[in-house]
Amino acid sequence: MKKFLMSLFITLLSVTVASASASLGSVELTKGNVKVKSEGSFKKSKVAKGLEVKKGDLITTSKNSNAVIKLLDGSTLVLDASSTLHFVSANMAEQETGKVYYKITSRDAKNALKVKTPFAIIGIKGTTFIVDSGKKSSVKLQEGVIGIQSIKEEFELYRKAVQAEYNKYLSEQEAAYQKYLNEQNKGAALLTKEFDLQAGNTISFDGNKVDEKAWTKEDDAEFERFEKLMGSIK
Repeated sequence: MKKFLMSLFITLLSVTVASASASLGSVELTKGNVKVKSEGSFKKSKVAKGLEVKKGDLITTSKNSNAVIKLLDGSTLVLDASSTLHFVSANMAEQETGKVYYKITSRDAKNALKVKTPFAIIGIKGTTFIVDSGKKSSVKLQEGVIGIQSIKEEFELYRKAVQAEYNKYLSEQEAAYQKYLNEQNKGAALLTKEFDLQAGNTISFDGNKVDEKAWTKEDDAEFERFEKLMGSIK
């Protein structure tokens, strides 16, 4: 009997520890209709403030809804309306739809976070950025550096400096620019499977074509909107 009780205690303790270790953070704030589907479940439940976010959870926001999630390491994620975020593990999230603001604390290479989207895999060690997985897919990086990796074929990467150079030559004389390209053995696009995005830049995706652009006032306004959401949702 004693052996049975001891075995039962150890089993329950193991389950408790495993359950605790699966915790990734908690929902700090919500607005509107926010739901969660747990790993292995087919049913979605309504999310309330304080909900513990665990490995395998799929968080969904409906129209005019938002959610703010605080991870155990202090990172903050803000889901915009009509967005989904699947917490595959402590170091991997999948964003299939919508827009999400990420404020990720500094991590070492071993614990770097990866965000998988329909258009790329984003590697993060610590930074602030916004990913839009809507019709106009884009990434806006406010600070730090993130790695962008192709899921399928190589990107046609149009760096802002190279594209500006291309437009300048094209406006002056297209024939002369073509000669310049032939002599330099390069084009306006860089074919690559992965690249780094530096702070103060945005990139937009159209299939495998990637356009890099400089920061604008509209980008500042979007980050300010998300930062206000973190403190104003009731």
